[in-house]
Parts: sequence; C-alpha cells; structure tokens
Amino acid sequence: MVHEITDETFEAEVANSSVPCVIEFTAGWCTFCDEMIPVFEELSEKFGDEVKFCIVNTDENKKLRIRFAVAAFPYIVLVADGMQTPLFDELVTAERLEERIRFVLDGGKAPTTRPL
Repeated sequence: MVHEITDETFEAEVANSSVPCVIEFTAGWCTFCDEMIPVFEELSEKFGDEVKFCIVNTDENKKLRIRFAVAAFPYIVLVADGMQTPLFDELVTAERLEERIRFVLDGGKAPTTRPL
C-alpha cells in the first residue's frame, strides 16, 4: 500500500513512524513521477510492514517541498530514525530502488544524510 502524505499528516505518518518511510515527491506535470507509482506499489508489497512507501504531491504540499528542498522530480528520500537520506532524483527501476533502500537500511551511509 502506498500512502498519500500531506503537510498536515507528515509528522504522524512519517516523522513519528516506527518503520522507515520511502517518500516520492511528485508534481502534477511530472510524467516520470507517474511512472514511479507502479514501482512504489511493487516494492510496498515486497517490503510489507518493513518499510512504508509514501507519495507527496508538492503542488498541494508546499511546506514539505520546501522542508526537503525538492528541486528535481521525481525526488525519492528515505526517512528513518529522525534522519533523511536522499535516494534518487530521477526515474529508477524497482531493482535499483530496492538495492539502495536495502543498502541504507543495512547501515550504508550517504554523504547527504541529515536530520529531519
């Protein structure tokens, strides 16, 4: 299941989540963003309760777009333990995204990991 997150639901659904969250920031005009939705659905089923997959429409949720400094679409970030780790700012396959998620969850560090 892919969860839709808003400026109002972010704290409860993501920041306070007991499981890591992978967020895709989208825009209404972004066709690549639409192509990522089946990838998120596939990985959501694969990861089950281990990871929560979320989508944020930046056209409607400008506070989150600013908070995460979204400058490219689709922008994909992992949020876990109060930290945000950018994963991709481009269209990627399910295999590449899964590989990167598992790398970060297994303790791999990205140079741009920073506090929420």
